Amino acid sequence: MRYMKLWPKLTLLMLAIAAMAVIACSDGDAVEPEIVIQTVIVTEKGDTVVETVVVKGDTVTVKGDTIVVTATPVLPATATPVPADKPAPPSKNASGQLVWSTAADSGIGSGFNAGNLCCGAKMMSVVETLFKPTHAGGPATPLLAESWELDSTNSPPKYVDVTIKSGIMFHGGYGELTADDLVWNINDTNPNLSETLGTGNISITDGSGGWAGFLGANATEKTGDYSVRINWETFDPRWDTWFFGQDGLGAGIVSKNAYDTEGEEWNQDHLVGTGPFEMTSWKRGDRTVFTAVDNHWRQTAEVTSITRIGVPDETVRLAQLATGDADIADVSIANVAETQRIGMTAKGSGAARMVTMMFAGNLWETNHPTTGEALEIVTYNNDLPWLGNPHKPADSNNPAGMDDMEQARLVRHALAMSIDRDLINEAALNGLGWPVYIPYFDINNPNWDDKWKIEYDPDGAEALLDKAGFPRDSSGQRFKMQMYAWPIGDFYAEIGDNVSIFWEEIGVSTEVLHYEYAVFRPTLVDRSATQAWTDTGPLENYASTPWDYPRGIQMSALARGGKSHGLENPESTANYQAVSGESSLQGRIDLNNGYADWMHEWLPGFGIVAAPSLLVFNPNSISSWDMELGLRQISNSPEFIKLK
Repeated sequence: MRYMKLWPKLTLLMLAIAAMAVIACSDGDAVEPEIVIQTVIVTEKGDTVVETVVVKGDTVTVKGDTIVVTATPVLPATATPVPADKPAPPSKNASGQLVWSTAADSGIGSGFNAGNLCCGAKMMSVVETLFKPTHAGGPATPLLAESWELDSTNSPPKYVDVTIKSGIMFHGGYGELTADDLVWNINDTNPNLSETLGTGNISITDGSGGWAGFLGANATEKTGDYSVRINWETFDPRWDTWFFGQDGLGAGIVSKNAYDTEGEEWNQDHLVGTGPFEMTSWKRGDRTVFTAVDNHWRQTAEVTSITRIGVPDETVRLAQLATGDADIADVSIANVAETQRIGMTAKGSGAARMVTMMFAGNLWETNHPTTGEALEIVTYNNDLPWLGNPHKPADSNNPAGMDDMEQARLVRHALAMSIDRDLINEAALNGLGWPVYIPYFDINNPNWDDKWKIEYDPDGAEALLDKAGFPRDSSGQRFKMQMYAWPIGDFYAEIGDNVSIFWEEIGVSTEVLHYEYAVFRPTLVDRSATQAWTDTGPLENYASTPWDYPRGIQMSALARGGKSHGLENPESTANYQAVSGESSLQGRIDLNNGYADWMHEWLPGFGIVAAPSLLVFNPNSISSWDMELGLRQISNSPEFIKLK
């Protein structure tokens, strides 16, 4: 019974395994990185020099006699389930003029001023920002930034002074990038200031609420022709990579001159950035043409142009690959192996979504963390086994000596122990992913500790359910529960279905719901959801997220008024606030390690599998594509594409 839904895919996978070795690195076997010593002077004041030294891929910061090492994230190998049955077809497109078949329009934004910009503009290297994540130098490396200095008089810092490189030109003859552009862009991105100091329109950029909380009502100020002071309300250690990073939130740097000269209507259809590609044509919902910029300031692309065409039907995208009409395509993880059979190469930036099961309705905070106002809590009208009620810890079905919080904790642990993550990875992700045990923490990070693992132990799970007071009845059932597995994406629904099989095996009758997320989301916003549900959530639930990033905002009442996991607990609030305010790298890591201990103990949600974000391309068109380390986007840096 357990393997009924899993068996067809497992059969195909086992046949493939018999034919070849399953695990291989995406670009060859893993090797020890060579020793590279590189020194970059960041600031120099008097006798104090701050340097960054790269040693075997790790970042070593030297400040006087203090040395702090930041481990560069280690990406897992990419599984290759099947060999090619035949070579890839020749491309029908002219050399260097690549066609990219996409699942939807390119996602640039609803308008091309800073306050409307979204992630695709940076992913396609049309716009740039201050920093980038990189394999070579740790989480943050300068891009537009020449140098920067954090506020040293306050702890945590209240601002950063940034100097950008001179001589960087905007596309289309709109002049040089200066501090005026940077000030205008940052203030236009900030919803608190965009109507007065930006374009006059409220910012709707990617993560606008996060920008508002981070910057507050503090304006960015010009301090020189190429220098600014970025003031913020609340220090966030992700300020460089998440807020001002090339694979962080969507806002990038566009031309103030183009906006002032051409007007708002023109800027709704034109995008003027500084990146290696220029957007030369855009037909909303249909296609976008990106043309390489000659003699670009940092990297001139080998590719002449990339045309992204919206093709919603995946079978059509697969056919375009097979016939050579498309050189690159977005495909679901379930079809990656199919494209490899026809000779395609699978590639990604290292970003991977850690799919977790969240037990919505566990609202353990009583008052809002910042306002102190009493929180409305409506999820305990029914005594559900997986919901712990700290507001009324004693009820009629608790075993002797056990309160409701401990009873529900045992239930959640039992549900987490009952699933075979390796089997779900094979069935739902074709073996391309890897196990996740607790939310927000990836097993491939050097800071991972195996004490946080949750072993597959169905017998132990049954014993915990017995202990919690939920024995099997005469029909073999313990209790019924609903689980929501959203249908968007290409694996959430199947992962949810597979989890339900294991839950049924331990006597938990599970109804899996697959209705539209737009229907479910309001219950997360108003904190009325009580189902278990599959989620990825914010940046901290992406596998390549640096270990020291703040975690827990969507398990905290800090997120009231917006979407969350449907969970609120004071431990997540405290961790998020503490890590956000901690200026020491090791201090942030230590705090998150303690949070991982708490997460493993209480399991308000548990991890299932990590799903790597991959696209595929024709090796007859592209010989290699060395992307930068990705935090959330499937791909980046098309300027590094090498043509066949």
